[in-house]
Amino acid sequence: MRRPHLLLASCSLVLTVCAFTPQTGIMTADWTPPAKSDFKAQKVMIAWESDSQLTGTMTFTLGRGGQRYVGPYLLIEKTTTHAAMEPLYNLWDDGIYDQWSVTGINPWFEPGWGVSVWVDHYDGRVVSTLNGNRGARARCRFTLANTEAGLPGGGSGSCQVSDGSLLKASF
Repeated sequence: MRRPHLLLASCSLVLTVCAFTPQTGIMTADWTPPAKSDFKAQKVMIAWESDSQLTGTMTFTLGRGGQRYVGPYLLIEKTTTHAAMEPLYNLWDDGIYDQWSVTGINPWFEPGWGVSVWVDHYDGRVVSTLNGNRGARARCRFTLANTEAGLPGGGSGSCQVSDGSLLKASF
């Protein structure tokens, strides 16, 4: 007895499972420590691991024996849902960070825009919010060289740390 619906369901499951293979990568960043730090400027590696084509985890450590930061990243697309974006978006509106501004306008967060406008405006970019193991936080933004290729396709960006540190990355 033939059961074409079972064969079709099995093939569909195989295609779904095979459609995404988790990826990992490293970004090289120049770290500028805060002014009141004993650390000197140095190279830092930002590691990332994908959970899907749009999401994953980033991690980096600042200074020898320093604080380790871990957190989610999201590649923003016009189809990104409010539920997916809101946790990252809300944490970016925090007074601990200096403005990422161009002539006084913060191009990555502008209060009053709302999540929908923010998602539309930053379609094709990656954002991340990371928590340090000693209580600090960091936020990162990356512009991809090839949006379809995601993080493996390369790009550049920066991270701000709540202690005043700054990382400039390329990958």
